This record gives sequence, structure tokens and C-alpha cells, in this order.
Amino acid sequence: MREPPEDDWSSSGSESPPPRPAPAPAPAPHQQHQQHQQHQHQQHRAQAPPPSRRQSIANRLLGAVQQVRKDNKEKTKNEPQPAQAKRRASVAADKTSPMSRIRTWLDNCNEQHDYHCCADDEDMDANTFHPVYLVDSAERCLVKAKPRDRYLALSYVWAPLGQRRGGPSEVVQLLRSNVEEYQSVLPEVEMPETILDAMYLARKLGLRYLWVDQLCVVQDDDVDKDNHVRHMPYIFANAYLTIAAAHGDLYTGLLPISPRRHAREAREAKPASNNKDHNELLRQSKWNTRGWTLQEHLYSRRVVFFFQEAVTWECHCDLWQKNSASIIPKLRGGNNRQQDCTNRVSEPVLGFQHAPWPDLDEYARIAADYSARRVTYVEDTLRAFSGITSMLSRTFSDGFMFGMPLMFLDIALLWRPQASIRRRAPPRAPFFPSWSWMGWWYDGVPVDLILWRAAADYIEDASSTKVGSTSKRFQSLQTFRIKSTITWNLTDRASTVPVANTGLKYRELRSRKSAGSQLPRGWSKSGSSFKHDSDRGTLFRYPVPVVDPPKDGLHAPTPSEQTFPGPLLSFKTVAGFFDVDLADTMAPKDHSNPHIAIGNIWGKSGKWIGEFRAHDSWLGVQTSNYEGGEKLEFIAISTGMERKGSFIFTPEKFEENKDADGILDFVNVLWIERIGTVAYRRGIGHILLKAWNAQARDQVDIVLG
Repeated sequence: MREPPEDDWSSSGSESPPPRPAPAPAPAPHQQHQQHQQHQHQQHRAQAPPPSRRQSIANRLLGAVQQVRKDNKEKTKNEPQPAQAKRRASVAADKTSPMSRIRTWLDNCNEQHDYHCCADDEDMDANTFHPVYLVDSAERCLVKAKPRDRYLALSYVWAPLGQRRGGPSEVVQLLRSNVEEYQSVLPEVEMPETILDAMYLARKLGLRYLWVDQLCVVQDDDVDKDNHVRHMPYIFANAYLTIAAAHGDLYTGLLPISPRRHAREAREAKPASNNKDHNELLRQSKWNTRGWTLQEHLYSRRVVFFFQEAVTWECHCDLWQKNSASIIPKLRGGNNRQQDCTNRVSEPVLGFQHAPWPDLDEYARIAADYSARRVTYVEDTLRAFSGITSMLSRTFSDGFMFGMPLMFLDIALLWRPQASIRRRAPPRAPFFPSWSWMGWWYDGVPVDLILWRAAADYIEDASSTKVGSTSKRFQSLQTFRIKSTITWNLTDRASTVPVANTGLKYRELRSRKSAGSQLPRGWSKSGSSFKHDSDRGTLFRYPVPVVDPPKDGLHAPTPSEQTFPGPLLSFKTVAGFFDVDLADTMAPKDHSNPHIAIGNIWGKSGKWIGEFRAHDSWLGVQTSNYEGGEKLEFIAISTGMERKGSFIFTPEKFEENKDADGILDFVNVLWIERIGTVAYRRGIGHILLKAWNAQARDQVDIVLG
């Protein structure tokens, strides 16, 4: 049985004071004599006349140092030699101890970053979601959580049963059958090492409570699980500190603070990585490739990372590693405590992360990151991302469908692969549609969402939310603008719901001709830009729909939490068959993924009229639906224009086909393959507008699966 480590409660984070120590025993006779001599010595020093005012400051400082050395010498002279050696060893060990470093980081973050990284107890929003249960790391039991409880949250990589290296044969998890038992005492023998180490860390930091999904969510209660999955961002946003087990899995432990227990694993593992910086360690970490950990990292206001040998710190305001000079307390006070961090801190209801307006550029970065990650079970693809879309549905009107923001559906359909992709095929509903980026496996190469970011040009200047994120916002001198031509509907054949697709409906207000038009509620003009009442620090090129804040701080269920009919997308459009051939292949550098095919599209006269990107290396069709040569069917989904350069064509093609004003007009198209009455997306392309209008005239009803 693992013996519990000695508790080390600090006054800063403890929920209850430590037990009062027992009275000290009376001193032995020889100790009384020593104490009497020391008392007389102290009285003699107290009665000594003060130093002369003429004495220099240097002499006074030198005298003070000499006196301290003399007192220390007198104090340690009578100590037994083993005790002296032990004390010196403990001091040396403390300087290099990861635990000491973590305490320093936590203290400095609290002192320097204030509410940016952790809200005061009085400022905690009781209206947001809070955990139902927490692990009491001192009493080793489960307790009912209270909204004001400070807790650490554990983020880790799950280890499937067949992949555990000598781990327990049974999973320790909270079930309806053992809720009462766990509130009395948690099991000892079967507890995974990473959870034990996290409990140990909590005690050492003076924090009593720990949240870990395996022990704090009833695993055989679907209602409880769905409720926690949907509100996972709040669990990590409201945590006092997140522990990221960035090396190994649930049964590996937090190696930097448990070296003896895992000495053998450390010797057999890869060489030391102390010279690698935080970002490099994170890129190489399996933890950073898992789907579930994205939202846990995204919404945590501060995280301590445990790699194989290194410990690092990342918070809203700073990034610290080893003996970083930035952890030295800065000489600042009063109202200037946060002068070095100008990043935005959002409202608690938005997880402290998101703006009160729909930020498609930020969502594109999140979706691209998630697309390259893995989930053990394909049916978890939607669940591991639902916390993010549930949170963002508070600002994205109409919510999301399979990761696609419905208010920007025209733009969302312009996602592109960068290497060969393959369909996700869950064994049961919900089945992922081909028109969503979430319906495909990307095998570590993120989906290309550059067209999302180029088309979402409504932001002129916005503050970032976390350190280092300012430069991530997309900026370009090129113009990429799309125009809606389709009325979209979601359907499951039994019922059909129209999609509002309203994200760009106020774009015309940017023009001077519309300067006198009435602005939407909450919007105002600021020079040549626009501002919204919810965020006076952000400048917009034109207004976008903003969801009204909830009354009394209480939110109704968001659209993403409701059931949309699907997964089919139905609409009327124009279709055409075109000749194609292979133009090139494409795959990112330093990846072994299969290439995708880039195809030319040819007009009736044999002239080049466009280009498309397949989802894999195959340009033809894999069924007998078509007869004749390599003619593929394309359907229009929107129109667009580019100026000063192109995101879709080569520079040569752009220069050859732009008009006298330097503008290139085109149609965004999907290559589809029909199977029965349902069409499926096989690629995305762009055809010159004049050529499309001249050749594609067939009006068709499409059901896109």
C-alpha cells in the first residue's frame, strides 16, 4: 500500500487551517543551561549603546553581516553533525526541487497577474457551471463540491486497457454503485499513479481539492456525463490551477515529482530533454495530440506541465520554464500590477477566453488544431469538441452543426485538405457528413482553413486573450470576399430547418454609399470603423450579428445543445460537368501522409477555366455512375472575388485572368459523387465566373450527405 506523503499546507490556498501542533516537551538540563547563556547574551546585546551616527552605511552593513554569521555559527556549533549535513542537503535540494519551483511560480502569478490568471473568491461567478464532486486530497475521499471551492484540475492521456504497462486490471472510476463508498474513502491499491501524484501535488500546494473526470463524473450515468462534457470549458476555466500530465498516460505518474517510483522508466526512456524549450516539449508530447486535451488547455487560465523530466508553467500572462528571469518579482504596486499584460480577459460566462462577438478567425485556429488530433474512439469526435461549440454558441448565432458555424456556413464550406484524408465512420449515429471538416480523418495534418480567415475580414483591430496570441490573427493585403448564392437547409428527410447564414449580412454597411443607413442595435460608427457596445476596445470594418447578453446572467440552452435535423444539407443550385486532368500533387513538408491531387478544370473550347483540390490522390470516380472520359460533376456553393493576389490560384493564373481593375471573379464549387439520391463531397474547387455562367446551366436539387 502506498503510504500517504506528509502534508504541507500553506496559508495561501488552504481551505482549512492545519491541526494545532502539540506542546513542545520541556528542555533537558543541558539545553536549559544553553538557553540561559543565550538569553544573557541577547540581553547584553539589547543593552549595548547604538552605533554612532557618523558611522558609515557600509560599516553598519558589514557589522550586521558579521553579526548574522556569528549568530549562525553559535546556533549550529552545538548541532550534531548529521543534523547539519541533513539541513545543508535539504537547502540544496530545495533550490532544484520542481515542487519549490511550482510554489514560486504560483506565488508570483498570484502577486503579479492578479485576476488575469485567477479570480478572487468574491469574483467567482456562481452562475457558471461548477463540478458536482471533487476529490479531497487530504482525507482521500470524494466530497460534494461548493461553487467557491478552490480546486486543481487534472488533464491527462487515457490509457486503454490493452496498452497499460503493468497497470491495474480494473479501472478505478466513479459509478452509481460506489458513489457513497467513495465519499467515505477512495481505493488505494488500484489508484492510477498520475492521480496519486496529482493529489500529492495538491497537498504540497496547500490546496485541498482535485478534479479528475474519472473520479468526479459518474461514468455509467449518461445524463451526468453529457452535462459535464458540454460544460467542460467551465470546469477548467474555474480551476485554480490545471495539472497537465504531458508525458505518458494515466498510469505513468508525474515523473518530475516522483523520480524514485519511476527510476527504471526514466533510465529506459529517451535522453534528457532539459535543453528543449516549452513549445518544443509540447509539440513532441502525446498529450498535445489528443482531442480531449484541446479544450482543457484552451480554457485553463494557468497550467503546470509535467513532461518526462521538465516542469513548465503557462498562464494567461506569461510562460515560465526552469529558472526563467521572468519569475523574479517585479517592482510594481498599486494599480499597476497588470501593466505588463494587456490581453483581454473575457467574462466568466465565456470561459474567460472568448470575445462577446463571433470571432471566426479564432475559431478557425481552434478547429484546425482539433482536426489534426486523435481520439481513441471515433464516436468521441463530436463529444470531445462539443464543449467548445457549446461555449461559442453563446456568441455564434444559430450555433454549430458538426463543427460548422451555421451563421457563416457559406465560408465554412470552403475548408480544404492539405494531404490525403479519409472518412470518419462511427459505428452508430450521429454519422458525420462529408460536407463538414469533422467528417474526415486528417492523420496529423491540420485542415486548411485559410479561406475562412481570409473571408472573415470584419475585424480591423482586436486584443488577444492569452499571451503570445496577438500575432496569430490573420492579416493580409489581399482581398478575398465571397457572396452568398444559396439558401441552405438542414434535414433528416423527416423534418427540414432553414439555416439563417447571417454572418455577412451587414457587410454592405462598410461602403460609403451605406454610411447613412441605420446601424444594428448596439453598433456605432468610430471614424471609418465600427464599434459594438459589448467590446469598446475592438474596431470592426463592418458590423456582424451579436447575440444579446442574457438577462440576470442566466443562459438558456444554446443552439448547439439542441437537436438539429441532419446530417443532410439540402439546397437548390447550379451544376455542370467539366473535363479535368492532373495539374500537381500536394502534401506538407516533413510528413509522410499520402499526397492529394490538384486538378485542372477545362472549358468546352479546351481553355483552362479553373482548379480544384481533391480529398485524396484520385481524380476519377470510383463507381460506374459516369460514362465517357474524365468528366466530373461540380456544384456551385457561392461566388467570390479576389484582388491584389490570390489564395486559390497560382500567381501566374491570377495575373492571366484578372480584369482591368485587378479583380478576379470566380465561383466556389464542390466536386460531388452521387450514390443513390444523396451526393457526397469529394473535393473543392474554383471556376472563373464567366466560364461557369457560359457552361453550367443545370438547376438541380441537392441532398448533400
